Amino acid sequence: MRERNGTLVRPDVGAPDRRVATVASALARHREEISEAIRDLLASRIDELRGDPALIDLLGASVEGNVETILHVLAHDLPPRGVEPPPAAVEYARRLAQRGVPVNALVRAYRLGQAHLMEWAFSCLDQVGVGPDDVAAVSQHVVLTVFEYVDHVSQHVVAVYEAERDRWLENRHAIRVARIRDVLDRRAPAGPDERLAVENVLNYRFGPVHLGAVLWLDEPPTAGPGLVVLERCADALAGALGASGRALVVPWDTESAWVWLPGVEHVSREAVTAAVGRGGEPVRVACGAPADGVEGFRTTHEQALRARAVTLAAGEVAPAVTLFDEVGAVALLCADLDAATAWVRRVLGPLAEPGPTCERLRDTLQVFLATGGSNAATATRLGVHPSTVKYRVRRAKEVRGRPVESDRLDVELALLACAWLGAGR
Repeated sequence: MRERNGTLVRPDVGAPDRRVATVASALARHREEISEAIRDLLASRIDELRGDPALIDLLGASVEGNVETILHVLAHDLPPRGVEPPPAAVEYARRLAQRGVPVNALVRAYRLGQAHLMEWAFSCLDQVGVGPDDVAAVSQHVVLTVFEYVDHVSQHVVAVYEAERDRWLENRHAIRVARIRDVLDRRAPAGPDERLAVENVLNYRFGPVHLGAVLWLDEPPTAGPGLVVLERCADALAGALGASGRALVVPWDTESAWVWLPGVEHVSREAVTAAVGRGGEPVRVACGAPADGVEGFRTTHEQALRARAVTLAAGEVAPAVTLFDEVGAVALLCADLDAATAWVRRVLGPLAEPGPTCERLRDTLQVFLATGGSNAATATRLGVHPSTVKYRVRRAKEVRGRPVESDRLDVELALLACAWLGAGR
């Protein structure tokens, strides 16, 4: 076998056209039997092709079209790369793409079909009286012709598959986004029937509880396209949080996705952080709180968006994972950062200034208030001596310029805002 301009060329094997045509004629007499045998072989050997009568029927038509074309090429010594793939083969490739069958199943079908056809061809050599001197030449001619045909047609149908898969995914994505928009904007579902229709489109059930999340990338990933990385991370989160089914992942752009996890009743920062870390990619996650039903589907998503707003406002100091339950009040402040900044400065006074000294005083005062004013508990959490806590709390009050007892809730919220958004904002 030689190669010319990147194309395989059958060698001169002594012009075996008449003998090859005789073999093709013998095979043609068994064409239906050969086609049925190949169809049954593919349906039994390739798991992805089982269980759908309509798909099996189309598979049979594709096999029959390919066998008929190959026999025609052999009988008339046509160039294999000059023939058009059978329409049924092209349609079959499109249908597999629409059903989400992996493309390797399509390629494997052609390879298995090629091998089975060769078995039939070799069995026909003796039946048609090909002499011992011609067997090698005729066999080589048939093998190379069928190889070139399968190589040519498989490339074509794979290209058809990929184009259809892209188109199908784009259309399906557009439909899913439209339906989710309707749900989030309270245009749907209007009743049980419409709810079932929306669930079928999304392949997601509005069950008793959901967890909404937003996933996004701050920098290009290292292991494939961004959306693939985000989908992989969503699946990891579903496993880590004990979701009752597959995550609903809706790409919003090339670097972010909206995610819902069914059946997640509790969110652990540690579990989410560990799941993201195992992926080794620069994925950030903002989670809402678990919520019930269709309204919960909306609420937890809105909370995830608000948690993401806090992360974006915090900038580089923000952790990779943000939970709404930790930043709910700060998320409301992020709706108007300028007004929030002015309010924090009014509440904390000079204590809101940037710098390590004020930051250390704010952190100590925040833990002190969260522990109910316990020097010992604060010291344990911060890893310092109780006397240090007592000094820092007193100093924080002095820097602020007034005690914290009269407006303690405002002080705690302002300290939380500084901790997440940074001082001086």
